[in-house]
Amino acid sequence: MDEWISIAAKKRWIQRTWLLAAFAIAVVWIGCQPKDVRPGLWLRGESVEAHLDDWRFTNDVEEVFIETRPWYGLRHSTTIWCAELDGKLYVGSYGDQKKAWEKNIAHNPEARLRIAGKIYEVTLTQVADPDLTDALHAVYAQKYDMVEVFGDDIPQWWYYRVAQRGQR
Repeated sequence: MDEWISIAAKKRWIQRTWLLAAFAIAVVWIGCQPKDVRPGLWLRGESVEAHLDDWRFTNDVEEVFIETRPWYGLRHSTTIWCAELDGKLYVGSYGDQKKAWEKNIAHNPEARLRIAGKIYEVTLTQVADPDLTDALHAVYAQKYDMVEVFGDDIPQWWYYRVAQRGQR
């Protein structure tokens, strides 16, 4: 009789372990996409292999998702704003301190962007040209209502040029 109880207890333990593992996988799978200000892990979507010469289609996109590779190996993703200028795509960041994704690309400029459900393999390069930075300020101000978001105290912005891997 004790042997039967032991076998039944083992079966229940195995069933509960599998159920818990399935639940944990589901939580990670559902929760790994970023949403609003909540960061996530890896991005899912259809991978785009074709190279783009023109990113103007992003003019109608409010936010894009960026996935970077931190030094510890686990992917980091978050939502960011983007703007197109002369067919080229740029992403921006603001504030006194660098965001996690910016720190990650400082070590590894390769990233993935999810735009309208599609995944683009990209490389990011920080914009250093002051004239281009001024032009990007104007493009961002036209696309996003900075006063509504930040009030009269609009923070300093940094911009990054997006290039599909294999293109410059």
